[in-house]
Amino acid sequence: MAKKFNLAELMGEAVSKSNTGEMRVEQIPMAEIEENENNSYAQNDIDELAESIKVIGLQQPLVVRRKTDGGYLLLAGHRRRNALALLDRKTAPCIVLDADLDPSIQTLILHWTNTMARGGAGLTAEYTGQAAKEIEAALKDLQARGVVELPGKLRSYVAEVLKTSEAQIARAKAIDNGLTKAWAGDLKCHRINDSTAYELSQCDAGLQRELHGAYKDRCWSLNSKKIKAHRKAAEFDFTPLTCPEASPFIEPCTGADKRAAWVKKEYCVGCCHECSKADGCKLVCGKVKQRITSAKDAEMRKAERQQREDAFMKSPLAMARRHIKLALAGVGVTSADDLSDFRCRWSMRWLWDNPLDCSLPNLDELFELADWAGVDPFQMLSGLPASVIWHEYPAEQPPEAVPLLCRKDNGSYGEYVRWEDGWRFAEDQDCPASVTVTHWTEVIPE
Repeated sequence: MAKKFNLAELMGEAVSKSNTGEMRVEQIPMAEIEENENNSYAQNDIDELAESIKVIGLQQPLVVRRKTDGGYLLLAGHRRRNALALLDRKTAPCIVLDADLDPSIQTLILHWTNTMARGGAGLTAEYTGQAAKEIEAALKDLQARGVVELPGKLRSYVAEVLKTSEAQIARAKAIDNGLTKAWAGDLKCHRINDSTAYELSQCDAGLQRELHGAYKDRCWSLNSKKIKAHRKAAEFDFTPLTCPEASPFIEPCTGADKRAAWVKKEYCVGCCHECSKADGCKLVCGKVKQRITSAKDAEMRKAERQQREDAFMKSPLAMARRHIKLALAGVGVTSADDLSDFRCRWSMRWLWDNPLDCSLPNLDELFELADWAGVDPFQMLSGLPASVIWHEYPAEQPPEAVPLLCRKDNGSYGEYVRWEDGWRFAEDQDCPASVTVTHWTEVIPE
């Protein structure tokens, strides 16, 4: 009579035991342990495992089956065996199964022990899907031969062997059954993850091929959310596979389902990028809406800049700058590059570089520039014709109590008033100014 499925019990019956009935672990020579070609589990991180064994020892024995012609076939512990070989160990602790072990039970033990060694529920969909197929076949064989009873869903027993959920089994099987060969290769090479692989498996083969053509060099940018959007858009003939304005990125066409009724009634062309009525349309896609909004914002910024520029060009500072540039142009200075040997050439770039530069220039540097260029500084600043006459002081005495533009012995300029007792500041004629004036001219009213 068949008994209810119990993998631990089935395994226990197949294990060599001591006289006390306890499961026995034997030290088997490494040279006698043959690799199992049916093992499909990845052999990763062997170096790290070897280091761990070296520090804390081997935590789980290998599982082997006696061979009728001598030696042992490795069922579980391929990574552990390779790590032990790396450490140059001569023997390995093993749980030994009978030589005549039922092939289907052997399959179950292979997957169960490998899953346990990895902590349970740690397999990727790539391994889970293939393992689930082999476990189902083994369970069906045992049930057909009356070895075990399997009341309930077969998937729950598969999940028990692999120490995972039934939902994960279903997802893994969907990936294994529905993923195209090209995407399966990307999953195996870890260019896509399980979640992306599952969503791709829900697409028909034609859409998967199109998506692989679009994303094969950019798998990192594909995710389950994008795939759902692609699959939804693919239901409508008018949608492109990828958004034409998403370059250099790749994005699916969105909102196609909302526009479908309008396309059917010929109110809408379908693709918002080809529509002349996209501005203001409530069904416009996000990319085109963003483009329209950006264009409007750019126009607004352009208009605001023009307004600021127009206002600035009417300001006294802008007028002075025009006068300076005109005076300099008269002596062949038309850009900052022409000031190559002028000491303050970098601070003069404001004259040409930025039409909205409202920073106040340094007057001393401007007068120094006038001297360097050989132009009259007052004419250069005011833009007035050459009617300004400079008088040498003290040879030519100025009128008293009249504001005068004066050049001092240090080359700088200032506005002063001459009194009997000396020079005073024009803005505060009660305050004497300790200056040495070399030239003066009357300040011309604006």
